[in-house]
Amino acid sequence: MTIQVQYWDVFPKSIKVSQGTLPVSVPLSVRGTPRGTVIFESANLAMASVDEGGVVSLGVNVGATMISVYDSQDRTSVRYVSVEVIASEVVVV
Repeated sequence: MTIQVQYWDVFPKSIKVSQGTLPVSVPLSVRGTPRGTVIFESANLAMASVDEGGVVSLGVNVGATMISVYDSQDRTSVRYVSVEVIASEVVVV
């Protein structure tokens, strides 16, 4: 009997940026062989949005959230990407 292990993962595992007035775009990369069409989903759209191609837009609001990446429509396998936006330091001269 042969057991076949299906490997897949998403990178980067975490994204951390400073707050700005314009959003920053960070593409996610899926490696390996997912079972079907990959689904990207943000837990908090006010913090970070992610499109169907895996491009995360963030950086306007300070805080943290998670991006869930599912390997197919049935959502039986998931990977997570942590997202954090930190307050910009203001330097007064």
